[in-house]
Amino acid sequence: MSSGQWYPGSMARAVNVLRQDLKIIDLVVELIDARAPASSRNPVLAGLIEGKKHLLLLHKADRAEDDVTEGWLNYFREQDILAMAFSVYNRRYLTRLVRYLKEQEHNLRPTRIKRPLRMMFVGIPNVGKSTLINYFVHKTVTRTANRPGITRGRQWIRITPGLELLDTPGILWPKITEATTWPLAVIGAMPAGRLDLPGIATWLIELYLEKDRKQELVKRYRDLSSGNAEEMLAQIGESQGCLQSAGKVDLERAAGLVLRDFQGGVLGRMTLEEPPQ
Repeated sequence: MSSGQWYPGSMARAVNVLRQDLKIIDLVVELIDARAPASSRNPVLAGLIEGKKHLLLLHKADRAEDDVTEGWLNYFREQDILAMAFSVYNRRYLTRLVRYLKEQEHNLRPTRIKRPLRMMFVGIPNVGKSTLINYFVHKTVTRTANRPGITRGRQWIRITPGLELLDTPGILWPKITEATTWPLAVIGAMPAGRLDLPGIATWLIELYLEKDRKQELVKRYRDLSSGNAEEMLAQIGESQGCLQSAGKVDLERAAGLVLRDFQGGVLGRMTLEEPPQ
């Protein structure tokens, strides 16, 4: 898969709208994926929110390796960035986030004019913004799905009488390098139609082998003989019935299965990127 320029016009427009919206925002909560903290952090967003009160959430931390997540948290703290591990499905993480937001509602809420504190969630596609919003309002007010680009427009959501949230679409950046493309593709943050799925799945299987975690693949897919990642992908396709009419393994289907299993946490807790030393 090659790196290069790709930037849908909708995302360019979203950046311009975001730049204007930030002028009336008091608190920015940035979500990244704990399994790929470097690749899932949009450098364009980081520049736009500079100077704003800012919280960085390493979302889906329940699907990442705890010790690696702690290393990333230390890394961000060394950059003077307030960062928290987070998962919308973990009550401990939720309690800590709610406590933090209540503190900010008290500390940042404008006193001269009577209006709620204005908060914004930002991040790349499919990082979990809509799922988190739905938790706060206890009902579905934004569409959610496990594919990028579901949140299309802008909407204000009243969280409490003193706290309002502006939801925004996920935004990628104009030029994505090959090194960044692999992790983004594995976590489901890029449109599947643009991707070499067998290549991505092979890259992921290679990472499991490098980390000596083949047993987690065996636990899910049973009989996997010794071999390289490409051979193992073919074995997975055969064992899982991903076959074409002539009995040949359908590598596209096999790759899609592996990636869905990873994104759903079926293949164990795995972090794709280590923090800088």
